[in-house]
Amino acid sequence: MKNKIILLIAILLSTNAGYTMPASAHEVMVKFSIAMIGVLASTVAIFVGLSIYNKIRNNLGINLSPEEEILKTPKTKDEAIKFFIRKNKIK
Repeated sequence: MKNKIILLIAILLSTNAGYTMPASAHEVMVKFSIAMIGVLASTVAIFVGLSIYNKIRNNLGINLSPEEEILKTPKTKDEAIKFFIRKNKIK
């Protein structure tokens, strides 16, 4: 949502709707917009790639090692509490 607002402001400012920007400011806005589109595209690509990887891994029935178990997100409040207690035992 925040990125959409910033992009909308950038587009509105880059048009000549009663306000003319210096050429350098316009170039900066265009380059910034292109960079933000690149960030959005790479974020979507990483999310899709990891989602596919997780689906394949779950379908193959590969068990997680204890190190990878840390990366699992608890689904309920009780799972989160149990996970916290199990990982933070005083030795």
